Amino acid sequence: MSKRRRDDIQLDLPPTKRLSHRFHTLAGDSELWKRQYYSQWVRPRARRLANVTRSSLPPRVEYTPKVSTWFDHSHLAEEGKATNWKGQYRLRHNWSTGVCRVTEVEFPRPPAPPVLVKLCAGVVFTADQAHGLRAWCAKDPAYCLASIPFPKEIDETAVCPTALAVSQLDDEQEIVVGFDDGHFNRYVFDMETSRLYLQSSHIGFKDGAITAVALSSPYLLIVSQHKSLSLYNLRVSSHVSGNIDESKNLRKLASLNAANMVAPMTLSLRTSGLEIVATIVYSFYHIGCGWSLGIQELRFNPDGEQVESRLASTVDSQYGTTQPRGRTSSRIRRHSTGTDASDGHITAAPVAPSIMHPHPPTSMSYSHPYLLTSHADNTLTMYLLVSDSRRLYVRGGQRLWGHTSSVSAVQVTNRGKAVSVSSRGDEIRIWELEPAVRSLGSRQLLQEDNSIQVNPENKDRDESEFDSAPQSLRGDMSDSGLDGALDDVSVMHGCVGFDEERVLLLREKTVGTQLLECYDFT
Repeated sequence: MSKRRRDDIQLDLPPTKRLSHRFHTLAGDSELWKRQYYSQWVRPRARRLANVTRSSLPPRVEYTPKVSTWFDHSHLAEEGKATNWKGQYRLRHNWSTGVCRVTEVEFPRPPAPPVLVKLCAGVVFTADQAHGLRAWCAKDPAYCLASIPFPKEIDETAVCPTALAVSQLDDEQEIVVGFDDGHFNRYVFDMETSRLYLQSSHIGFKDGAITAVALSSPYLLIVSQHKSLSLYNLRVSSHVSGNIDESKNLRKLASLNAANMVAPMTLSLRTSGLEIVATIVYSFYHIGCGWSLGIQELRFNPDGEQVESRLASTVDSQYGTTQPRGRTSSRIRRHSTGTDASDGHITAAPVAPSIMHPHPPTSMSYSHPYLLTSHADNTLTMYLLVSDSRRLYVRGGQRLWGHTSSVSAVQVTNRGKAVSVSSRGDEIRIWELEPAVRSLGSRQLLQEDNSIQVNPENKDRDESEFDSAPQSLRGDMSDSGLDGALDDVSVMHGCVGFDEERVLLLREKTVGTQLLECYDFT
């Protein structure tokens, strides 16, 4: 029997299982779904990555039941943990087609500034002045797992949170909240007991609010409104409920000042070998090609000593040229010449840029090596940041089409999976960027069908059910914080985040209430 015929029979099993006990058992056979999962998702990606890296696959790669040998699937190979392969196949299929279910949670009287939200390992964390730090179950966003108030100032008013970051540890999650008075708190969420603990409180800056935070335990990077940057080693240890320590288990590794960072900006913190790599991406205006991105990469050894500082920009990529080999930093330079990355020879550069941005990006996201920006002209721009022991440069640049209105928020992972959202929040698209890597820097375009629009299957029904509900029921739902209605949206606050199973968005309705939406692909 041919492979195509065998796959067709397997995909036809779910409808027929209602008619036969034999087919019902066969349709639930985990091994069948495991083989189909490998054939549909694992094998094609391995072949695609081999083409990108110009490496060769073995002439004949047989299916193996050992998931630990599958590329990038170690999370499904844990000892003693059974995998529901039918569910895994359904999850990947729903992502590829944009099929999901949406759940909405409304904050009736939103504080100013807006609620800060982060998603990590199936838990949604929210921070606001009125309610403090709260943890919610992503599968049921109406259920609050834990909460803890923020400390109050001398006049009995709670401090206002301005930045939020979350990092996953073994059996707990570490949360850092930055405030408008320049200090930050460290919290721990115990996943077994579903409790939040205040780990410690520290003064980050004495003269300005903390505006951005990047956390990769045990390292923390914070930025103030005056463009001051500080890098810390948190040295995570056991926690005691209510115990506040101003200095224990905290070490400042570096403190820097920036001069030309313009919003929007994004931070990244990761480890590479024994080095700590902190990356700041910001926007600036270039006379030749309009708004561009500047990248500064700081490398530190484990003792906190700065090993290297590198600079790069997207200007060369916007002109269709590539960073010269051997250069470890770059400055904006005149485009009378360019460099070919294949042989390092000087070649004539285009007179006009191939990528021109007359307006600053609406948002940006960087997860090494992918750098993605969104724009008001309905497009996204993707770059690949190359960083090794010798140099830092931006490889190519690719415009992405697919949105029908202005794009206001974007998020990307280090696997090249991205989610973008329109300014009104009514159009959400999922992108797989790995296939576009080969076309970076060339005239080949990434076609529209490489992105999928999210289409919640229950959205229309939820709206009609809410519209037909009695007025008293509507009031009860609003008072409890739950609301099935979708009023006109005036502001899209951004793509909060996404994981393997769901996407979370935070947006504001015309009446002033904020809406947290969870799109579940399971």
